[in-house]
Amino acid sequence: MTVAEPQTKRSVLRVRPGQFVVTPSIHQVTTRALRYLKSGFSIHLRGPAGTGKTTLAMHLANCLARPVMLIFGDDDFTSSDLIGSQSGYTHKKLMDNYIHSVLKVEDELKHNWVDSRLTMACREGFTLVYDEFNRSRPEVNNVLLSALEEKILTLPPSSNQPDYLQVHSQFRAIFTSNPEEYCGVHATQDALMDRLVTINMPEPDELTQTEILTQKTGISREDALFIVHVVKTFRLKTAAEKTSGLRSCLMISKVCAEHDIVVTPDQADFRDICADVLLSRTDLSISQSTPILWEILNENQTESLPVVESTDSPTQIVLPSEPLTENEQQIYHYLQRKKRAGFHEIYETLKIKQNQVEKALRSLQQKQLLKKQDQFYIIFE
Repeated sequence: MTVAEPQTKRSVLRVRPGQFVVTPSIHQVTTRALRYLKSGFSIHLRGPAGTGKTTLAMHLANCLARPVMLIFGDDDFTSSDLIGSQSGYTHKKLMDNYIHSVLKVEDELKHNWVDSRLTMACREGFTLVYDEFNRSRPEVNNVLLSALEEKILTLPPSSNQPDYLQVHSQFRAIFTSNPEEYCGVHATQDALMDRLVTINMPEPDELTQTEILTQKTGISREDALFIVHVVKTFRLKTAAEKTSGLRSCLMISKVCAEHDIVVTPDQADFRDICADVLLSRTDLSISQSTPILWEILNENQTESLPVVESTDSPTQIVLPSEPLTENEQQIYHYLQRKKRAGFHEIYETLKIKQNQVEKALRSLQQKQLLKKQDQFYIIFE
């Protein structure tokens, strides 16, 4: 057993299938990414923080069914941190990335070469997940250029180590990055970007976020959709696009689900949670952002259920008399928010099959929950 083996074993991850949420949009991105990876190319998932880049990267690594070497980008990295060293010091520094008091290795290890994670991945054909790689300085990442293009990794001169390493045929790399305007992020060099297939990762659509909240927190789909709508509207009205809407949604949903808090705009605890999570995620002052949030919640408070005219009461709230299917619920609540929408808008936004949309719309009309007017579907009023 060599000195490198114990540290290597602690570095390798075996990704196990977890509760990965798959919706039509996520399935499409996954299919595209795997197509490139299986053809021998490395990929780059680029997008704002909190859009699920790292989660998707680990899911893709699991699909490749190879051990994973995980690296987090760091401004203090040197090329030795990626490749390895003779003393073993830089490798231990990489392992203890967030511990400032790194212990020096014993003198007897001084002349033993220790592979770092990139070298080990290239040697053994593992999948490298380089998370937020543009937090490392561009010159440090130059060691990746020949590994990705010529399939050769250049190593530092060593008495017991060749100068070059032939990259294993099964080696693949998955990079993630945040936009360059983020704090602590470096501009990426063109030479490296030219060797990667970049897939842009925008904020997940409403359907994907709703499914994530439902599966991750156990909250009802109706409540999840409402939370997604509130957070999305707040971010748009406060120009808070840099923050993660999904993370905010998960925080609100998890607290509400675990503490049995009713997700309605007139519930004081729910309003407090929304305020605590959202008001700090905008550049506006508290005095500016608070009225915006209350306005959003108050608007939804009056529009959350359909209102019909009645001889007894002109503002009687009417609940659906029959249970709705999942597709009917999604369409019904979508129309509550949008006021009206055409067939193609509903189909393209909710990603439901056309025949299922048609069936759900007919059923909702039969239940007198919506009507069709001038090619648009609207909630009965």
